[in-house]
Amino acid sequence: MTTQSRIAFLRASLSTRLFFVLLGAVLLIFLGNHLVANWIRTRVVEEEVLTGAERASAFLEESLLTEMLENNRAHIQDAVQRLGQDPEVELVRIYNKRGEVAFSSDSTDIGAKVDMQAQACYACHETELPLTSPDSEDMFRIHVHSEGYRVLRLITPIRSRDGCSEGCHVHGSGESVLGVLDVQMSLAGTDAAMVRAERLSVGIGGLIVLLLGIALAIIVHRSVHRPTHQLIGGTEALAAGNLDVRLEVTRPDELGQLATSFNRMASSLEQANEELRNWSDTLAERVRDKTQELAAIHRQMVQVEKTSSLGKMAATVAHELNNPLSGILTCSRLVERRIEKELPEGEARDAMLRNLELIRSESIRCGNIVRGLLTYAREGSHELAPGHLHEFVEHATSLMVHHMELGTVELETSLDLADDEIVCDGEQIVQSMLALMINAIEAMPEGGVLTVSTEIDPADDAFVLLRIADTGQGIPVEVRDRIFDPFFSTKNETKGVGLGLAVVFGIVRRHGGTILVDSSPDMGTTFTLRLPRKPGERYRLDRDSTSRLMEVGPGGEEVG
Repeated sequence: MTTQSRIAFLRASLSTRLFFVLLGAVLLIFLGNHLVANWIRTRVVEEEVLTGAERASAFLEESLLTEMLENNRAHIQDAVQRLGQDPEVELVRIYNKRGEVAFSSDSTDIGAKVDMQAQACYACHETELPLTSPDSEDMFRIHVHSEGYRVLRLITPIRSRDGCSEGCHVHGSGESVLGVLDVQMSLAGTDAAMVRAERLSVGIGGLIVLLLGIALAIIVHRSVHRPTHQLIGGTEALAAGNLDVRLEVTRPDELGQLATSFNRMASSLEQANEELRNWSDTLAERVRDKTQELAAIHRQMVQVEKTSSLGKMAATVAHELNNPLSGILTCSRLVERRIEKELPEGEARDAMLRNLELIRSESIRCGNIVRGLLTYAREGSHELAPGHLHEFVEHATSLMVHHMELGTVELETSLDLADDEIVCDGEQIVQSMLALMINAIEAMPEGGVLTVSTEIDPADDAFVLLRIADTGQGIPVEVRDRIFDPFFSTKNETKGVGLGLAVVFGIVRRHGGTILVDSSPDMGTTFTLRLPRKPGERYRLDRDSTSRLMEVGPGGEEVG
């Protein structure tokens, strides 16, 4: 940190400003206390000096009373000089009523005359008025000596007493003040002592201010600087994303309450952040689920659209091929009979019969393809009627017993429907089961287990689930999305043309149901047919848009 940044930090620091404010207040209090104490001390010392001067004046006046009455001037002058020898006494003089120095500790002043019109004498000698006694406030004053030290001057009137008007002091009976005792006390020693006391006071006060400054610095650092910087650090950490930060609460004052509030705020933010994270994770999971659902719906819509388009084309092709195939088959039979009657036996006759048999078998095969196309294409030729699903299952499995024995396939059934009645086209349901069972048996060339089960749909009791599962080779992932396409087959040309699963898909779709596939390589395949109990009341195919199934109420109105 540079010097400028440190200075800026100190200027902006609350603890620094608080410290200097408190220190300034202490200095002002100390300075005011020092000035007041110095003034009081000066007044007290001056009063003490004044009191001493008054006592000295009173003592001198009482001591010289007898000598004054006897007019013993030598004794008076001797007493004044002895008093003037005191180190604190600057000068002692006695003036008569005419303003002449009658006695003085400085013999050179005797006989000198003062100007009674001067400010110092005006209090007693007003113009054209008799000599009076001054007020107590006018009896003393402090002036500065020519050598620079202060001098306290006390003027004490010498008042007339009983007997003063007799003898040598003849004066009028109305005169109360006969003279003035002027005592001047040097304040040099007192002022020097006061300077020493002031310096000592300043030194002690400075030490006290220093100690108070140190104490204030410690108090401000502990009470303000440390908790505020902890709060700043916690706030910065919180702003940086550290929601685990907490402040130590060790005090019950406002800063402690602020730290407690900060901790509560941090806890609330951490909880809110955790809730947001959980909500975000939940939202992401829901988005993934919905995306998968939309993808499945999209695939189903594509399959429905493809099936519808191919169904129309298949119906047209089937009708166009049916009559020529019938004619070819009829002609081949007629030719075969004529050859058997008219041609003698031999290789030529046998070759013709074999060719005719090939024509007949291929025509039958083409006829089967046409019938498959018609079955796949017919949209509305099925007749719905109440029936029992378990009976349809038993009928289909009974037809497949021979195939299962030839393929060493075991049959397991689990029919768990308490109420197996559904409204459907029974022949088409059996046809769809037979197609799925044939595929399952062919997927287990080495044998396996074929499982047929029924149960109620746990998501909606208006639907039943019919499952046909095998333990065969499974469906490869790369072709799983194409298994319901017409004419798509993983078998060779002699075993099928790829219409079986397309026919099953069309049957289930026309019943208002769905078909799901669960398959893993070498783990088998499970086909689940989800069929409504009463498709005539709840579902119909939207003929205008084959991309979706629409739910229909009992009266035929659309409700979703």
